[in-house]
Amino acid sequence: MPAEEWADYAFTDEMSIEIGGLYGPCFVWREKSKWWEDDCIRAKKKQGASIMCWGMISYGWKGPFWVWESKTEEEKLRATSKILSYNKNCGEEESCLNTAWRLSEEWQELWRKELANACKKYKIKKLKRGDSKGIDSWQYVTCLAHPLLWPTCQARKLLYPDSLLMEDNTPVHDSDFTNYERQKEGINKVDWPPNSPHLNPIEHLWNIMKSRIQTQRGVERVTSAWEMKLVLKQEWEKITIEEINREVSKLPNILAQCISQKGGNKFHG
Repeated sequence: MPAEEWADYAFTDEMSIEIGGLYGPCFVWREKSKWWEDDCIRAKKKQGASIMCWGMISYGWKGPFWVWESKTEEEKLRATSKILSYNKNCGEEESCLNTAWRLSEEWQELWRKELANACKKYKIKKLKRGDSKGIDSWQYVTCLAHPLLWPTCQARKLLYPDSLLMEDNTPVHDSDFTNYERQKEGINKVDWPPNSPHLNPIEHLWNIMKSRIQTQRGVERVTSAWEMKLVLKQEWEKITIEEINREVSKLPNILAQCISQKGGNKFHG
């Protein structure tokens, strides 16, 4: 697949970065043949507070960048109230959608085949409010997807009619609520394999950003949330189209290696 054809794919991802942390590679002494031995691989563990950010790229294009803000108690109460209202209207909306569907050609065809008895196409599930430890589906959809992500996808669709959105399988991306709202907006999404960060080129850009933060500041760490947010926005601005294209162009080789590993990820992308 030529690199330019990856322009149909919009890659997105979140990154969490620790405030006051040290970033970059951890070096170990090993024999040349022991790249993937368990005792030569270190698990990453965050110790302190962190900032969550989000970005979007494609071949030849750098998309929007977003830094999550902590919610106030007032905002949390307002969100809870809106969720209760949403859940209250779920049954009525589901009934209206299925009533309209039963007037469609699709339902008539099922009826002729005797497959439509007690059949419902739409099932809207009630939404549960997530805990305060991270981003939940409501926050993802109302704060990021509706105002920024999905309008960007719709604008790109004018240029690339076959465009597809790439998101990983984090619960907030693949919840019933998120999927339903995205489908209403007409956004098509890639069927993404689980546990495959090496297939997403934006992951490599996060590594570049963390490395630059570390290199430029050395032992003088970023120790406050407001400074980290500012630094992240500055580093995103420094990412070039050439760097994005380089990472996207690696995908054919990465995919080939992944196939040769029968879906494994013990290789260098």
